[in-house]
Amino acid sequence: MPPTDWRKLVKLCEGEGCLLDRERGDHYIMTKPGLARPVVIPKKKDLSEDIVLSVGRTLGLTRKEVEQRLNSKKRSRFGPGGKGSV
Repeated sequence: MPPTDWRKLVKLCEGEGCLLDRERGDHYIMTKPGLARPVVIPKKKDLSEDIVLSVGRTLGLTRKEVEQRLNSKKRSRFGPGGKGSV
């Protein structure tokens, strides 16, 4: 698994129903009812695999599920041609 930007990890957590609880220094702290502990995401451009998988475990996701969600491509709202295509 390649290094992951912290923003991608925040989007993964939001997709799993987490909400931003607070920002503390260079960390995002997200919560979701039912989780045993808050999800803590360091604001670093290249998060290592162990941090990404730790967040996934906190969310109850397997390695495969984390990889699938991080690699899924979102459809562009402008369609396949991009913005302004006719």
